[in-house]
Amino acid sequence: MTPRSRRAADAAIEVLADEGMRGLTHRAVDARAGLPPGSTSSCFRTRLALLDALLARMLELDEASIVRLPPDAWSSRERVAATLAGLLAHWLGPARTRTRARMELYLDAARHAALRAQLDAAGARFLHLAATGLRAARVPGADDAARMLVAQLDGVLFDALARPLPVAAQPAWLEYAARTIAHSLPDPTP
Repeated sequence: MTPRSRRAADAAIEVLADEGMRGLTHRAVDARAGLPPGSTSSCFRTRLALLDALLARMLELDEASIVRLPPDAWSSRERVAATLAGLLAHWLGPARTRTRARMELYLDAARHAALRAQLDAAGARFLHLAATGLRAARVPGADDAARMLVAQLDGVLFDALARPLPVAAQPAWLEYAARTIAHSLPDPTP
């Protein structure tokens, strides 16, 4: 991605999170990015191309937060819980806009098939990362456990976005959710 197209993709994430799918237009992205009119359209000729770029940029940023996890992130239930709490806090804090945009994409893809394949491919990458971590922790049935782990995380994220807690209560609730998820994983094999 060129710097200009990256800037447009970043702005598209913000527009999608703030305005939803109906508000995501090339013109709105130009305005949000502070680009001259027509700039986003020259980078991404169609709405689908814009959505593809937005999704690719979100995937790049979200994947970076996961691959930076410390090597011992999966070494014990306590470490898994701490890791998950950190990820949840990140996705609901500094990356909240991206999280809201991702939820918008999921909901739209359930109604319109245009993005389904790209979202499925992105989801498969995250399932693979989760399964790899769970295998390292010797969790049996790592593929199924990864699917459940991702579903639980998405549920916590959706709940936190749809029914936000007061800011002061959120860290304790995220830690509780992370511990609950960690303890729902199958016991590691010896």
